[in-house]
Amino acid sequence: MSLRVAALVPAYQAAAHLGEVLLALCALPSPPHVLVVDDGSRDATSEVARQHGVQVHTFAANRGKGHALIEGFKLLADYDAVVTLDADGQHPPECVPDFVAAAEAGADLVLGARELTPDMPPARRFANAFSSAWCSAIAGQRIADSQCGYRLYRREVLQRTPVQASRYEVETEMVVRAARLGFRFSHVEIPTVYGDETSHLSPTRDVPRIVGMMLRLTFEPRPRA
Repeated sequence: MSLRVAALVPAYQAAAHLGEVLLALCALPSPPHVLVVDDGSRDATSEVARQHGVQVHTFAANRGKGHALIEGFKLLADYDAVVTLDADGQHPPECVPDFVAAAEAGADLVLGARELTPDMPPARRFANAFSSAWCSAIAGQRIADSQCGYRLYRREVLQRTPVQASRYEVETEMVVRAARLGFRFSHVEIPTVYGDETSHLSPTRDVPRIVGMMLRLTFEPRPRA
């Protein structure tokens, strides 16, 4: 069955790289509908998105990646599946067909898994491995890369998975809760891309939130089968 697919691109201060991402998405053999949620950027992020003819939703002020994703999911509720990818070019749009193929083969949630390359900083490599092992343990099924935001969610996952987080910890919460509800996972290996973009993840603000969410999920009661 052919899925109606949308691509959701949460964006903050992304004018420098967003255009390349949108060009690549629109050049795919079966291009998805594209929605950019501008999370209160002060640069030309929204203008760049509109120049490429995609749907744009703009927050008046920065609210966090979690809010951007949740608002985007609401706006795309009529689609069979939503692919999420970052606006900074670290998630190659050329991989979207692989995510769609995995969903059409039966997966409910398709997770991107970044290749472990020599240029990945050791601290990031350790953090990714540790958080993925922890998430796998509390989710009850393998999660190869818990912090990769390149994903495909089927509509049923978005409808049935409750979330409370508002920033970067939302992706950890969604994957664990979806696993506990029994949704079928698949993985797509993606290249690890590092460019000149600036990460908006704050080690002092967002990392404690992610750890706090994982602790909360570790100790909360599991849903009954």
